[in-house]
This record gives sequence, C-alpha cells and structure tokens, in this order.
Amino acid sequence: MAGPQALTIMNRSVPSGAHICAFYSGPAGRDEVVMPFLAEGIRAGHKCICVLESLGPAEVLARLGREVDLGRPVATGQLELATPADAYLRTGTFSTDDMLSYWEQAVAEARGAEGTGVLRAAGEMPSALDHPDGRMEFFRYEAKVTAFVADHPAVLCCLYDLQRFGAEVLIDSLRTHPMVVVDGMLHDNPYFIDPGAFLRGME
Repeated sequence: MAGPQALTIMNRSVPSGAHICAFYSGPAGRDEVVMPFLAEGIRAGHKCICVLESLGPAEVLARLGREVDLGRPVATGQLELATPADAYLRTGTFSTDDMLSYWEQAVAEARGAEGTGVLRAAGEMPSALDHPDGRMEFFRYEAKVTAFVADHPAVLCCLYDLQRFGAEVLIDSLRTHPMVVVDGMLHDNPYFIDPGAFLRGME
C-alpha cells in the first residue's frame, strides 16, 4: 500500500500514490514544471527519474544543477535520467505491461536505496506514439498507471506540451489523471474518469 507520508508538490501537500498531468507551453514552460519538481524530490530524499524527449540528459543536469547540488544524487543513483527509448520503447515498441514492470522495478529500487523510499518521476509522452493506434495504447497505459501508483509510495508527473499535442491527446490526459498542473498550479482534476470506466470505454 502507499506510504502514509504526504509529499510536497508545487507547494501543495498530496498523498503518496499521486498521478499528475502537467500542461505547459514550450521549453520554458517545461522547465518551470520539471526542474522544481525534481529539485523538491532530491531535497526530500526521493528517488527521482526524469524521462524527456525534448531535452537531453546533459541539458537536464545543467539546468537542474542551478537549483540543487547534484553531486551526491548523481553519484548514488538517486537521480536517474532517461530518454523515451530507454524507458517507453526499450523493446522497440511500446507495451503497457513492459512499462508497468519498469515502474515496479523503479519502486523497488527506491525502497531499497538510501532516503525515504519514495519514487518521484516525470516523463513526456513520446512523439513516436502520437498517432491513433499509439495514442490508444498510451492512454490505456496512463489509466492503468493511476491504479498502479495508488498502491505505492510514488508520485508520477506526466508532461504534455500544448505546442506539441492536439486536443485529442489533451482530453485523454485529463481523463486519466486525478490531478492536473495548469499555469504552474496543481489542482484536483474534475475531468478525471475512474480507470476501470475509462478502459471499458476503449473496448
């Protein structure tokens, strides 16, 4: 079950087991969400994973390093940076089951490491999946992640650039995340649909 502790996300206390979508516009908006999110986690002793397509690992380190000392987090593996190919597309194709296994392993590593045992992760939807079949599978995954993360000491923040994706992607992201970041503020999401109901609607 999820850990009892609350987590501070964008100056708001949320329970562990949170699944969040963040809307922003362009690289500057992405950095305003991602860098404080990761810096908060590093300071709190969380295991942090960042999966970005629009910014390489070296650039993430350079920008994040302006907010928090990264020497020990990098040396100990507290901070892990990956590309979509490393995480979402490890076998060459996207698989919901593979991704849930990826997060299971990440949760286990967080529990076994120094710190609080909490996993904090941020990731972008890969552009390779921005077609009808890819989107359908990705949002099936997003719905299942909500149920998965609710039972673990973790918070996952899924990143959606308003300049990259159309209305269909944005609507489905609202339907699959209980919480949403808009204009840099974290809100409960009134458009969220229970994962079971969402998945039945895809059949």
